[in-house]
Amino acid sequence: MKLGRNFTNTLIAEVLDEGDRQKIISGELDLFSLNALGLLDFKRNVSMQLDAAKRLGLDWLELDCDVPNPYLEFGRKDCDAIKKKAAGYGIELSIHLSYSSVGKEVACIQDYERELVVGLHRKYLDFGSMVGAKSCVLHPGTAPFYFLTPLFTKKLEAALLKTIDELAGYAGERGMKFHIENNVSFDNIYYEIDDMLEVAAKARKRQDNVYFNFDIGHWFTRAEKGKEIPEDFLKEMRKIPQEMVYEIHLNDYVPKKIIFHPPLIDTPGLLKEDVLKEYFSILKGTLKPEVVVLETAFKTKKQVAERWDFLEKETEYVRGLMK
Repeated sequence: MKLGRNFTNTLIAEVLDEGDRQKIISGELDLFSLNALGLLDFKRNVSMQLDAAKRLGLDWLELDCDVPNPYLEFGRKDCDAIKKKAAGYGIELSIHLSYSSVGKEVACIQDYERELVVGLHRKYLDFGSMVGAKSCVLHPGTAPFYFLTPLFTKKLEAALLKTIDELAGYAGERGMKFHIENNVSFDNIYYEIDDMLEVAAKARKRQDNVYFNFDIGHWFTRAEKGKEIPEDFLKEMRKIPQEMVYEIHLNDYVPKKIIFHPPLIDTPGLLKEDVLKEYFSILKGTLKPEVVVLETAFKTKKQVAERWDFLEKETEYVRGLMK
């Protein structure tokens, strides 16, 4: 079982000039400003991301194609350089397809607009193919609250299945396993495990290159819809058929405080050490994913200031739990 990362905001400070970096660390600017200042430049520097993955002893790097990103600007020469460097480091790649702005409308019930979104994601899949990505991940769309009736949800499902069918086939032709990942509850649809398994099973009847990337932190957001998180919540993972599993995302969440992806070391969320031990026991014994991709995000200026220490300690901690 391999270990990877989507670096989210954890190393954006590396691409900032000293003045802006200190404004973040001092608290003069908030952490959302960190993204605004440097996220695009960080994503553009894939070579630096690979260096960071190598330094941390990771096996895998996931490139985030959400807005903003520069990846549709990359030409063949840029992609060949990424592919070559990743191979030289022994690091495998995946891509996370866009999940905000235009890219989130994959379940749009108006087919003309849905096809425009499919066309966008095909461009990202072309990028993934050129860098040699092994897999890709898609969030299954959003819906306004006034669509949450049975007649509309059937239309949403039909639209989503069309999208999955078209994109999974396109990804497969380019050597990538295609994943759908459970949403956060704020997206209103497909944030429950049972809903994801149902749509994944239907999609697999039409296209066998469909996998379910279970994100446990996303699932915890059901609490914001007034739904209970079971005391023995890890049992829910045993519902997932092993043949649907290849890549898994790991991050935490703090219910009611709406804190996404806090570091797993001394986490304020639900994934305490004893829980993570059982989590990895289920992964190794039942689900058997090829890779677990960490999606930690920094939440404090201290974490930004001590970013390498946090990342190194968290990676070592998770490696230990995996063993």
